[in-house]
Amino acid sequence: MQQRPPSTPRRVRAAHESKSATVRAAAAAPSRRQLSKWQREQRQQRSLYIAVGVLAVLVLAILAGGAIYDNVIRANEVVAQIGSDSVTASQLVDAMRPQVRFIDAQTKQAGSGTNLTQYADSQKRDLPDSTLNNLIDQHLIAQEAARRGIAVSASDIDERERQTVADFNAASTPQPTVEPTGTPEAAATPGAAATLQAGATPDASATAAAAAAAAASPSVLASPTPVPTLDAAGYGPALQQVLDRNNLTEAELRDQLQQSLLREKVSEAIGQDQAPANEEQVHARHILVPTEDQAKDVLQQLQNGADFATLATQLSTDPGSKTQGGDLGWFPRGVMDKAFEDAAFALQPGQLSDVVHGTNGYHVIQVLERDPSRPVAPDQLQNLRQKAFSDWLTGRRSSPDVKLQLSQAERDWVLARIGVRP
Repeated sequence: MQQRPPSTPRRVRAAHESKSATVRAAAAAPSRRQLSKWQREQRQQRSLYIAVGVLAVLVLAILAGGAIYDNVIRANEVVAQIGSDSVTASQLVDAMRPQVRFIDAQTKQAGSGTNLTQYADSQKRDLPDSTLNNLIDQHLIAQEAARRGIAVSASDIDERERQTVADFNAASTPQPTVEPTGTPEAAATPGAAATLQAGATPDASATAAAAAAAAASPSVLASPTPVPTLDAAGYGPALQQVLDRNNLTEAELRDQLQQSLLREKVSEAIGQDQAPANEEQVHARHILVPTEDQAKDVLQQLQNGADFATLATQLSTDPGSKTQGGDLGWFPRGVMDKAFEDAAFALQPGQLSDVVHGTNGYHVIQVLERDPSRPVAPDQLQNLRQKAFSDWLTGRRSSPDVKLQLSQAERDWVLARIGVRP
């Protein structure tokens, strides 16, 4: 039997080897048409890659541009100009944040619900305008302080912070109740006598009154001008309570105290300039009635010899002066209604005014005395100086170098930064 030679494994050709000779020849020596096609396909592929890359770069550029515009350009847009000073949108947002935290904390304490959320949002929507007005005031006050050489030192702020914390602690810490004993001897003990002025010699009635006052008002302090203090161990926890209660950092608290102190100093300086302690004053009395005809009748009676005090007691509708015969005491300019004041300062002692139409009715005025330089009563002086500062600040707010530039788009940006949908 004839033997066959051993079979060898069949070789499997690769794909490119399975091509026909024509194909292999074409691949080895492509025609100009094939080369042109391949080159065209390569160019199209490169163009596609470039287009995709350019599109990706454009998308990234748009996103980056939007972020830059939103976080840099928009944030640095000026929303108020105060002379050489300016307030940017980001500064406005930063100034609003303590109040936003306070509103959020109050809302959280009140509970949850749609109505509470809407109420909180409505409060936050008012913040851009109110906060911007406060910032404008701060700049105006700081500029005036710089012009006058007024400054607030770190020690001033330290002292005001200690006082604020101590006041808060005294108000929030229950005070022990002093039990009255009912006997003069017991009332004269140091605890009961603490309400008496230092150096006084208490008698039985005085010590009993002191004990009763201490029982009714346990927080009465011995010093007429008390300054509350806290020891080192109690100060830290009390300060933290103040910060927690108001949702502030200590830096924010100190900034608020600094602004408050500067405002007080500028207010005092302007008040002293515009409302001196001694001013021209008149001592006058008046009769106030509701109608002009009645006032004319009162004036006729006075001119015919009627007693001013008697008519004032009988007819005047001013409850503060009618029981005094219409007597208003001494007053400088700036205290009364302007029409009343102009009429009063035009009179000499003993003269009667014509009928004066004021905000509360019709007056007949008589000046009793005049003094070209008389000390102003403390309460009147305080009111005059506060009014002088208020008038100054109002005038500065409306001056041409103060410009509000908060547009609706900027307002929407500010609200979005504090979590309120425009």
